[in-house]
Amino acid sequence: MAEAIEVNQRGFTLIELLVVLVIIALVWAAVLPMMQPDQQRQGRDWLNQAQALLSLSCDLSAQTVQTHRLLWQNNQLVMQVYTGRDWLPVSDVEPLPLVAGWTAKPSLQPVSSRKDEPIAWLCRPDGEQTAGQLQLSREGLGRVTLSWQGDGRYAQATGL
Repeated sequence: MAEAIEVNQRGFTLIELLVVLVIIALVWAAVLPMMQPDQQRQGRDWLNQAQALLSLSCDLSAQTVQTHRLLWQNNQLVMQVYTGRDWLPVSDVEPLPLVAGWTAKPSLQPVSSRKDEPIAWLCRPDGEQTAGQLQLSREGLGRVTLSWQGDGRYAQATGL
């Protein structure tokens, strides 16, 4: 009599593994575009908060009749007030840290000739404001930019 040989198959075949990898790739391709707008929104939201801080510093400057500034320091925006001798932090206003995963490129207009001077945007009690720009970028998502001319008008732009 012929004996039946029983074969115990262990593991997966190459085809089964390839099918699973294709399914994972398809799911990832469907989910990735949905994640990018959320990450871009984080950059735009941060710029909205920065714009609100700029407006607040100018409002406080007019109310208190003291010059205020937003200082770019250690990847965050810090509001300070000029006391006549020194710049002191505004105690009621928390610094705005840069959103995780983004890179910032702040700039002043006109560009300062002193390299050791910190980047800061001033608001004076007479309404004068330093013009400038904050540009955020993130790998694979492009950049978002907040610009202002020093007259209280702000503009945001998105570039890919």
